[in-house]
Amino acid sequence: MAGSPKSPECGGEGAQPSSSLMDSLLGLLRVRVIRGVNLAVRDVRSSDPYIVVKMSKQKLKTRVIKKDINPEWNEDLTLSVIEPNATVKLTVYDHDTFSMDDKMGVAEFEIGPFIEALQMNLAEVPSGTVVSRVQPSRQNCLAEESTIVWEDGKVVQNICLRLRNVERGEVEIQLLWIDLPGSKAALTTCSKTWMELSGYTTVEPGKEKERLQKIPAKTKKAWGPTWRVPGVANYVNRFKSTLLLQRCLYKK
Repeated sequence: MAGSPKSPECGGEGAQPSSSLMDSLLGLLRVRVIRGVNLAVRDVRSSDPYIVVKMSKQKLKTRVIKKDINPEWNEDLTLSVIEPNATVKLTVYDHDTFSMDDKMGVAEFEIGPFIEALQMNLAEVPSGTVVSRVQPSRQNCLAEESTIVWEDGKVVQNICLRLRNVERGEVEIQLLWIDLPGSKAALTTCSKTWMELSGYTTVEPGKEKERLQKIPAKTKKAWGPTWRVPGVANYVNRFKSTLLLQRCLYKK
């Protein structure tokens, strides 16, 4: 498939972002494409499906699975996240050797609920706890309720998508966040809003500044400063991923 002129132009399973992206990068989103369920038949009796995952200008694809309408990929595709409310689009294709690959349906989902869950203080929450739920509706492609779970020190979202523009088919995926040291650590949370201070010379007074929390001295030992502005310093924990998007601003 790779390099085929009739296939969607895609990258591989994921690559490290270039240095030009680091200033605006929030982190990495790992999309685990688990399986397809009851996909459409596009050949005589079956299909040779693969999936293209697209977010903004990024486009990645899974391998082709031959003659299977219930394929199991269990394949990880990694996307660089710049916008916390971005939409991810999945397109299923049937691979053909001598003709254009046929579409087998599309689906999309927003990463906003997942990013919001990352902002929660979950350090003391028992593993396996469901921290948020997203319900299926006419406005999304969910085939069933999607749960966001705190599992083994990580936030994980399980999603089952119903394909559109096709007679049948569902795709099961899972989302996982990857902290990236050196990314846009200035994007931190105060309540449920994103606050960007990178490049600013001052911080405007107001309730957002009043919410800045002071980090205990014993906690600072594991944190490294990433940038400073007058009156405020930002520390990002490079070892515990659960803290990267917590409130990590404090007043001098």
